[in-house]
Amino acid sequence: MPFEVALKGENATLKSHLSYGVLTKENADKYSSLVADAYLQDHHWRLMAEWQTQKFADRLGELDGRVTLAISCFTPLPKLFRISDFTAERDQATHAFMATGTYVETYEGKLCTDGGLTTGSKMTPLFQDGLRPQLIVDLMKTGLPGKSAFTVRLDDYVRLIKVGMDEMRLFLTTGRASDGRRGILQMCPLGSDVGSNECKQAAESPIFLQ
Repeated sequence: MPFEVALKGENATLKSHLSYGVLTKENADKYSSLVADAYLQDHHWRLMAEWQTQKFADRLGELDGRVTLAISCFTPLPKLFRISDFTAERDQATHAFMATGTYVETYEGKLCTDGGLTTGSKMTPLFQDGLRPQLIVDLMKTGLPGKSAFTVRLDDYVRLIKVGMDEMRLFLTTGRASDGRRGILQMCPLGSDVGSNECKQAAESPIFLQ
């Protein structure tokens, strides 16, 4: 979603996701199983990805160096690739975006999938340059069921947005997440070991905000 927000803006991104939730709710008979849900969502998201690349082609260059996507490509073993340059040529941005959220996608001739496969237990592709602290969002602690990765429901979308807003507000004002979601937000201090894409706090670093 950060890619979408940077490209399309927060308002358009929210409308896109929430409207898809409405679509699934009004056509519940079509979304009748995990298999059907995953297939339809994948198909529709590919259409959306192609559309947004063409619609916002002139803005893609503004994301260069500002947004980084992480994908796992088989070479032949899974390897993490970070993408921070985007273009509409040969649908590069479409393939990069889709590789972050589908079971398989071809990117620059390689079979690829979500970056979570190669970015540690929290699926967080941390920057390795050691130039700044990093905010970590643990998506496994949202409280939504695992099937939400395949099954999109309007109520789940709304709840997820509210949880995100509430947790971030609490984090920014107190430095902590709510008791029921401790660790959903963490600040990885400068100087921490992030080589495994997990934050291992350095002894001299400030205490985690969590």
